[in-house]
Amino acid sequence: MGQIAAMVQDGRSEDLKRMIEVSERTERGHVFFLGKQYTVTDAKQILIFMQDAERKIHRNKQSTQ
Repeated sequence: MGQIAAMVQDGRSEDLKRMIEVSERTERGHVFFLGKQYTVTDAKQILIFMQDAERKIHRNKQSTQ
């Protein structure tokens, strides 16, 4: 979870999104992400979590400015 949190802090959810898109285009049922293999469905759930966390970080930065 620490690696995912670091990616969220860096705004890098697009990396996972691209991996999912490639897996879907090539009709593979899995995504290899951060040293582990996930089903495309599980990877999409992780992506949703990451994008939501990035939005929260962005909102918090805007509210403090």
